[in-house]
Order: sequence, then C-alpha cells, then structure tokens
Amino acid sequence: MNYFIIFMHPSEDSFNGAILRELTTQLEHKDHNVTISKLSMDWFNPQLSKKEYEASLQGSYSPIIVQEHEKVRQADRLIFIFPLWWGGFPAIGKGYIDRVFSYGFAYELEGEKPIPLLKDKKASLIFTTGTPASEFNNSGLYNHTVELIDKSIFQFCGITLDGVLHFGDVIQASKETREKMLQSTREFSKNVSA
Repeated sequence: MNYFIIFMHPSEDSFNGAILRELTTQLEHKDHNVTISKLSMDWFNPQLSKKEYEASLQGSYSPIIVQEHEKVRQADRLIFIFPLWWGGFPAIGKGYIDRVFSYGFAYELEGEKPIPLLKDKKASLIFTTGTPASEFNNSGLYNHTVELIDKSIFQFCGITLDGVLHFGDVIQASKETREKMLQSTREFSKNVSA
C-alpha cells in the first residue's frame, strides 16, 4: 500500500514531528511505501500567484506542482498531520491545498457543478490543538473542523475521509500523556493500514 503524508508543522522538533516519526516508523515496519512532503522543510511556497492560477485553468502546472500531483496520484491514502491554528491548517498547509489540489487535477467544473477527479483516494487526519480534547469536542469545534475539511476539500475532490485522530492540550501535556498519544498513533497506524 502507498501512503503519502503531508506534514504541515514548521518544526520537526514539535510534537507533530514526534507523531510523524512514530507513524512513519509503524507504516514502514509493515513494509508499506511511505512518501512524505514536509512543507516547511521542503521550502514549499504557499502562495498561489495569479500567473500560476491562470496557467492551472489551462492544465499547465509548475514542476514542483507536477511533482506533488504525482505523489498524490501514486498514493492509496493521504495522511495530513497538522496543528490546528486559528481554526484551520497552518498557512503553508492551506497554500498547499490551493496550489496542489488544482483545477484539472483534483477537480473540474461542468458549468458550476464540480466534477471530482480523486475518487480512488482515501484520506486521514491527525491534528493537534492547544485546547483540551474535551473542551474542543464539547464546544462543537471538533465536528466543525472535521466536517469543514471533509466537505470543502475531500468530498469536493472525491476523496473518502477514513480516520481522524485528534490530540488536545498538547502544549501542556506531560511526558507520560504524550507517550499515551504516541501509543494512540501506533494504534491508528494499524487501522489505516488494514
């Protein structure tokens, strides 16, 4: 099975980085193919320029976007690892979606009706918040966040959301609590590789 991980945190030394290492180790241990785009480390430019936007409408993409398209194309499952900042992906992650999930690759339009082009893909989310998980869930923000990503990105492109893992209160979490979170990541890796 081919996995493509999109890592959106600016630092690999973060807890998101620990999640990335744990997940990658578990998937590779099961002899899966794992490709990773570490957006900040790869110096991915999140800005969709007017020139690039207009070119994408004509089916023309820059080499870096073609490279990312190929990673998506080869993957059976996409896994997004990110901290939730200001209610969404970090800016580099939003820019990645803007540039890579482009017209002619991820979707087309028939009039105003979207035609999804990534129907054979599954996606999973692993994300962290500073807010405790119970508070995040009780406020309705968990459901809102997952539903927004699913409906406005995945469903729009034909991708099936299959698996969400959320860790709250990560900034203040103790070493023992973080170890339990990494254990949950190991369990999650079993579910997404089944």
